[in-house]
Amino acid sequence: MAQFLPTTRVEGKKYYANKMDSHTPFSEFDVIFITGDPYYDHPLSGVAILSRLLDAKGYKVGIIAQPETEEEYLACGKPKYFFCITSGLLDSVLANYTPMLRPRENVLVPERALMVYTQKVKKLFKGSITVLGGVEATIRRFTHFDYKDNALRRGILNDTKADLLLFGNAERALLAILERMKKMSVISGNSLSFEEIKDNLNLPTIDGVAFRIKKNKDLKNPESENIRKLPSYEECLQDPLQFNLLTRIYYLLPDAAFIEPCGLGAIQHNRPAHPLREEEMDLLYSFPFTRRLHPKSKNLAFNEGMVGKLETSVVIGRGCWGSCTFCVIPLVQGKEVAKRSKESILAEIELLYKSGVGKINDLTLPTLNMYGSSCALYTEEQRIFSPVIGKEITVFNKKKYCNQQCVGCPQRVLKEDLYPLLEEVEKLQQKYAGTTLELRSAIRHDIILDQKKLFRKIMQFVTRLKIAPEHISNSVLKNMNKATKKAFDDFLKEYQKVNEEQQTHKNLVPYFIAAHPGTTLRDMEILKKYCDEKDIFVNLTQVFTPTPGTASTAMYYTGENPLTREKVYVSRSFREKKDQKNILLGVTSADGRVYSSAHSYSDAHSCPDADMELVDENG
Repeated sequence: MAQFLPTTRVEGKKYYANKMDSHTPFSEFDVIFITGDPYYDHPLSGVAILSRLLDAKGYKVGIIAQPETEEEYLACGKPKYFFCITSGLLDSVLANYTPMLRPRENVLVPERALMVYTQKVKKLFKGSITVLGGVEATIRRFTHFDYKDNALRRGILNDTKADLLLFGNAERALLAILERMKKMSVISGNSLSFEEIKDNLNLPTIDGVAFRIKKNKDLKNPESENIRKLPSYEECLQDPLQFNLLTRIYYLLPDAAFIEPCGLGAIQHNRPAHPLREEEMDLLYSFPFTRRLHPKSKNLAFNEGMVGKLETSVVIGRGCWGSCTFCVIPLVQGKEVAKRSKESILAEIELLYKSGVGKINDLTLPTLNMYGSSCALYTEEQRIFSPVIGKEITVFNKKKYCNQQCVGCPQRVLKEDLYPLLEEVEKLQQKYAGTTLELRSAIRHDIILDQKKLFRKIMQFVTRLKIAPEHISNSVLKNMNKATKKAFDDFLKEYQKVNEEQQTHKNLVPYFIAAHPGTTLRDMEILKKYCDEKDIFVNLTQVFTPTPGTASTAMYYTGENPLTREKVYVSRSFREKKDQKNILLGVTSADGRVYSSAHSYSDAHSCPDADMELVDENG
């Protein structure tokens, strides 16, 4: 039976004493994770995956979830190597405030969690090494606009004074750093400070790592010809268009390494890690997760209600190449889709069915119908060592420059690998009577028009289909980098056709965004009229929240689209943002007009856009 990993030194002694491969008595953890989320030992949690990986590799791992008191910070002691610090699955400022900047209640992750956690660790454990990771670290690694401050902030490494930052998918980078530190620790016979070991870590050779360098140091990365210099933080402060330039550069060069000057020093951002290969993905998702919240989690009953339907979700991949300008998924998970093998996914599903699970509540991927897709421009083979599976693997680089407009690109290879996977699930359901699968992840409605066979198979596994057209105004859609109104019109016709063929009346759940840069009140009136004419029930809408790292946020700050360099109208007042939302929902506006009658509810689990916030009762 699967066990939770230790959350205290006492638990650590017991856990590692019982491990069959533990030859030395427990004295300290090698790595301690500090997270703003509850400890959820499930494949949907980054901390759960990384901690299970390190445990499998023989490292002693402790987990401190949502610490508030000194006693909680001290529970695991000081690690041999370093603390891994994350705010969790959501940026901590977004977690603490509504789109109207009203404080949320009962939030246990502190505002600016990475700063709070790092400063507390450095105070309590002098000389300890701190490594940032996760969503907040990734989207705030460059100079970024902060919605709460209504101003630009420095990269998070400068704000926190942490030692290292691992961005994106951190599995390979984390293991590579640990192996190098392990060798130095054995040689020295004692713990070393970060400054003592920094040069020997050879950080420029590890993908997915950001670290501070001195300005007078040679800024060229000897391992990469693609390193680029970004506008400095000070230049972005002086000229907003320099901030747009910074955004444009890293959007158009997602595989590049960068140098970003700030103050007396600079941050070197190595190139992102290559997408994980199938064999690596299969290993990571095969670990013995309990799939439950730790029983000592704070607000346990409330959180169990939140994650109840996630327990039987099965992750099938990572990444999204949709390139929506408001979305952080490409920044965090990558633009290329890393997928698990069909065999690995089916083995997990069968294990769940065997254990008595009657219903699988999703096959999870940011965009379901991207499973198996690829970019034909990645043609240059490169051999690298994967510390995840302990052997060399082949990864691919793209030498040709492109404009990153992936949807509709002739080099984008669409596949229907999901179709045979779903066929095999059907066979399992025949084998295990009474079992079902519901697909809850969203599909990309414009792409599915080129996957009509797959579309029909997906429809057999949904009770309601989730899509994210976001708007129907082509000028708004252009700033979102979304498909045109015609693509949505064509989809609605095909959707009706599939329902008629399958003799069903399954509900369509479209997501729309209000107050995105480029959107006016008139645009929302047009959208409302369209929904009424097409008999689309608007039950989920989102108020745009400027999220660090996205092109949409650069538009909000500068009034200019950093990718097209066109001027953009920006709705900045809370009043207008509410009016835009109210037009779509058909409720009373600020001046007393009533558009129509409608109802709204929230479904946080099904929101396909990671950086958007569903409208709630607070705003």
